[in-house]
Amino acid sequence: MKSNQFVKNEDGYGNLVPLVLSVVIVFAILFIGAYINGTINQELEDSFPAAGSRSIIQNDSLATMGNVSGNWDSSLDIVQVTIIISVLASAIGAIFLFTRFGAA
Repeated sequence: MKSNQFVKNEDGYGNLVPLVLSVVIVFAILFIGAYINGTINQELEDSFPAAGSRSIIQNDSLATMGNVSGNWDSSLDIVQVTIIISVLASAIGAIFLFTRFGAA
């Protein structure tokens, strides 16, 4: 065997499992957080009286929770897009890696 030939290296396959697990764990954490946020918002809304008989503090609490929920949804969308782009970029990188060294 000549010293300048490529050696078949399959160590990269070991990185697929942590990549998939990290994506699954991040999505699970995001959606569990969204569920908890929505549940807290709904319970808070249900515990207050009707809109006409609420105090200023109760209205402020509901407005703050509404802002948190809206910002959480926007952040969740941005993070989902980022994760999807990262997964697609790693898949494209793997295709380039396997096509370059696979034809030896």
